[in-house]
Amino acid sequence: MSISIYFHIFMPVSEQVNDIDKALSELFEEMKSVKQTVSEQGTEINRLHRVIVQKDETIHDLKRELSKYEEPPKDSHNSSTPPSKESIKAQALRSTRSLREKSDKPTGGQKGHKGHTLELATPDRIEEHQPHYCTRCGNDISHVEGSIVEARQSIDIPLPISPIVTEHRAISKKCSCGHCNRIEFPKTVRSSISYGSNTRALVAYLSNVQHLPYKRLTELLSNCFGITMSQGTVCNILQDMKQQSQSAYDRIHSGIEQAKVVGADETGENINGKLHWMWVWQTRNLTYIHSDKSRGKLAIDKQFKGGLPKATLVTDRHASYFNMEVKDHQLCLAHLLRELTYLSELDTSQTWSLQMGKILRQAIHKRKTEVWEHINRQSILERFANLLAAATNHLHQKIIALHKSLIKHKENVFRFLFDPDIPYENNASERAVRPLKVKQKVSGLFRSNQGADAFCQLHSITETAKKNNQNPFSALIAVANNI
Repeated sequence: MSISIYFHIFMPVSEQVNDIDKALSELFEEMKSVKQTVSEQGTEINRLHRVIVQKDETIHDLKRELSKYEEPPKDSHNSSTPPSKESIKAQALRSTRSLREKSDKPTGGQKGHKGHTLELATPDRIEEHQPHYCTRCGNDISHVEGSIVEARQSIDIPLPISPIVTEHRAISKKCSCGHCNRIEFPKTVRSSISYGSNTRALVAYLSNVQHLPYKRLTELLSNCFGITMSQGTVCNILQDMKQQSQSAYDRIHSGIEQAKVVGADETGENINGKLHWMWVWQTRNLTYIHSDKSRGKLAIDKQFKGGLPKATLVTDRHASYFNMEVKDHQLCLAHLLRELTYLSELDTSQTWSLQMGKILRQAIHKRKTEVWEHINRQSILERFANLLAAATNHLHQKIIALHKSLIKHKENVFRFLFDPDIPYENNASERAVRPLKVKQKVSGLFRSNQGADAFCQLHSITETAKKNNQNPFSALIAVANNI
């Protein structure tokens, strides 16, 4: 037995207890140190995890940015990107590229197309140009009676264009019974000095049809007509015209509610720095425009609480339209063809998008060229159904997304083949939207909701007038006269 073991065995109990306490104390300190180390390592692991997550997000964002250069660029021929936002290269290509298939007809005006030219009118003034001497011998021929060999007309505007000031005087007459009678001023004469109905209609025309901002509008009135008008007065005139056109605006709304085919579209607008939306609802004879801060069904319900139960609604695939109460839907095939063109450029190895585009184009061609009763609709529907049944799970995610969307809306693709009043595209609504964007690009923004609402209402009046072959300026004169 070694000396240490002997010593330990025969060591007093008190000393053994002290050694155990010391060992436990050291062990406790060691465990405490380990716990602290583990805690610090856990904190470091959490920090590194956050760094990894942040780097993953950065990598994802960078990949998304790089994908823009790997995928074909979107422009007006393969997406809903407006031409104004295209690159210079895309603008050059657009002039030589179209969604339409090439026909066998020559370019330019077709046979039977009626041309337009200026026609001679009854002249307001006649100027005669006659010779006074012979150009061969020099004799005086000013007294010789001549004959008209040719007549030409020039159309001009009389200058200066100056305003006409009319003073309205209220005359009082005293009857023999002693009653003093005074006539009331016309409704258009509201104060001691005011602008007449023609001037107010012109202000509305320049603002809503020609899209002039207030400053340029007042400059034109001053330079061309000698009328000095403030921008505040322009605003007041437009608001006054809005109130006077309310009944006509309501009649357009009622007409949309009763229509059997309605096209709809929406576009963003800037109202005092905030994004709002202008909604367009139109038929062959009516255009109704309103503004709202929402792009969802809430904005639709404010205007059409019961939906449009009598109408087939022609739109793109914006979800809000499909939450409406309508009779039927017709998808805009122009939108679909642009998207299919993009998908064909995105993945040139697949043919699904090419085949789908071919079916849509042939359906449009049949609608436009064949006798209505002779259109073979069943063959179009069968080929469409077969293509929807094809597998696309191995293709690009965007192709899969469109495939699923078409399956969802398959009943709304070819309704135009069964009703001659239903168009196959929504171009009329897009044409109605275009002036709204022109107004915003020229003016920059609307300063208030009241200004945007006035523009929507008056523009609805003028666009409806155009569709009915009426002069939009004459329509505004009628509004100004409260006819």
